[in-house]
Amino acid sequence: MSQFISKENVHEATDIPRIRSLMANAERLGEAELVLKCKQRIFELAGGDGNSEIEKRLFQALAAYEEILLEKHGKAVKANYTKRKIRDKGVIKTLTDWALDTKVTPGFEALVSQGLEDFTGEKIVIDFADEFPNEVVEAARNKFKIFGATNESG
Repeated sequence: MSQFISKENVHEATDIPRIRSLMANAERLGEAELVLKCKQRIFELAGGDGNSEIEKRLFQALAAYEEILLEKHGKAVKANYTKRKIRDKGVIKTLTDWALDTKVTPGFEALVSQGLEDFTGEKIVIDFADEFPNEVVEAARNKFKIFGATNESG
């Protein structure tokens, strides 16, 4: 049985190709809010692989990053280096490195500018501040300040 996906039920949808189809139609029609909802849902579904809440959020952020790469290159580009780092170094080390990196990456900028800051590694660090040293949390907050984003509370 096929699932009809609309703006009213996209938050419950599980069929990513159908969500992408709805998103493409919304883009074509200039419905920015629906495009945002579709992206959020795609990212949320990607977090299903995580064993903890922080790991789920990291997988969602990874999906968001891959979506940015798709938009940039016009084809699916997997973040294999990042996946390998998560596997080899772990969730906390990966997020710590992202937060402490002094550069504001194009992926971070793209997500924040689209209203998707919840899907940045830095926002995960802020939201799970008790899991990280204070200097890591401050570094994450500073990235939001540098970029001028306002949604950095956690």
